[in-house]
Amino acid sequence: MKFLSSFLLLTFISCTNSPNGAINFNTTVYYIDGKFHEEIPEEYILKAWGYRITDGIGREHTYREEVNISHQRKKNMFCTIHRKWEVVKAMYNGKEYLYWVSNHKRN
Repeated sequence: MKFLSSFLLLTFISCTNSPNGAINFNTTVYYIDGKFHEEIPEEYILKAWGYRITDGIGREHTYREEVNISHQRKKNMFCTIHRKWEVVKAMYNGKEYLYWVSNHKRN
């Protein structure tokens, strides 16, 4: 009888307030080179994947060589995140360069 009451007590009492009954952790911490980081450090991204850009719709791309394209020009580059060839087009809006990235037709 004591076992049954203990079992029912543990079954119906939960230790979390989440609707699905699980404990949710909303933190992401990266452990790199013996230290904890809130975000991946830029020098590690450069060393591991290459130069990073954000395209016009907010997706990130990284390339082994620096993206140095003049206004209205295109260049085929290999993206180390997506592991495929992409066509990068540069647009200058007067303040900064914006990049538009599309898939290369031979992928």
